[in-house]
Amino acid sequence: MTTPAAQIVDDAAYAQAVEDVVAAAAAYYTDGASPLDDDAYDRLVRGIAAWEAAHPDQVLPHSPTGKVAGGAVEGDVPHTVPMLSLDNVFSPEQFTAWTASLARRIGHEVERFSVEAKLDGLAVAARYTEGRLTRLITRGDGIAGEDVSHALGTLEGLPEKLEQPLTVEVRGEVLMTTAQFEHANEVRTAHGGQPFANPRGASAGTLRAKDRAYTVPMTFFGYGLLPLPDTDAELTERLDGLAHSELMALAARLGVHTTGATAVPTVTASTAEEVLERVREIAGLRAELPFGIDGIVVKADLAADQRAAGSGSRAPRWAIAYKLPVLPQIQS
Repeated sequence: MTTPAAQIVDDAAYAQAVEDVVAAAAAYYTDGASPLDDDAYDRLVRGIAAWEAAHPDQVLPHSPTGKVAGGAVEGDVPHTVPMLSLDNVFSPEQFTAWTASLARRIGHEVERFSVEAKLDGLAVAARYTEGRLTRLITRGDGIAGEDVSHALGTLEGLPEKLEQPLTVEVRGEVLMTTAQFEHANEVRTAHGGQPFANPRGASAGTLRAKDRAYTVPMTFFGYGLLPLPDTDAELTERLDGLAHSELMALAARLGVHTTGATAVPTVTASTAEEVLERVREIAGLRAELPFGIDGIVVKADLAADQRAAGSGSRAPRWAIAYKLPVLPQIQS
């Protein structure tokens, strides 16, 4: 069931809502300790968007709408291709409306969707030069990210060397599994620190930490594979033509960890009804997974459909996040 958007009654309430969302986003993308849960955050953002649609001449310049990560984070390493956020839906009706809108945009029904768990971690880009892992970058503001290459070697599932000597970028999520989170808190408290509040906050703080007296492992799950400017033309053409499901299969063959070996592997579906059935399956498995998810990502699988749909300034038009209700946070 979709929770309603927050009701904003005047310009003062609008200004306060903008401040609350920007502050919450800054906290969330710094250490994962947002004062708003996902549901409250989403309701407030939708309320802001509704107010701005009705009062376009009163939009504040620091409004979070239309910005990656709510405009809360920046970076100094440019992305070769923008690293965007995803728009959200919260119900079967909203999802079906999105598929209809996508079909109108590309001029035909989507032939195939990919459906995958939306992992509750931090998006990063891992760059490989001739098969060697050379750099790790956060999403940042989507245009540029923060260099966190000091964390290389602490991420399970992100190989230092690919199975083939390719120059490519692998995009994915960094997170802590339940077991890794428990271990991280044991190590942290043993060194006199306070326990992490939740796995996402633990991942965010650990990924950025440069001078701790200890290290703890995290896990990487790949969700994208793309060429870099130095990638040879033949490989670039090949990658640009592959469907998302084919790219994920290639990433796995290269040795990158994906959801393929988990209880919620990425699958393809031909219709909206098949997608929604998979959404129900993943939602039913959620509580038993050894890592956190906060929704399901649905993408037009074929490269041609993605190109036809294009992207906005904040999110691709060919992908959507079907958000699930918030689960209680794991406590140490």
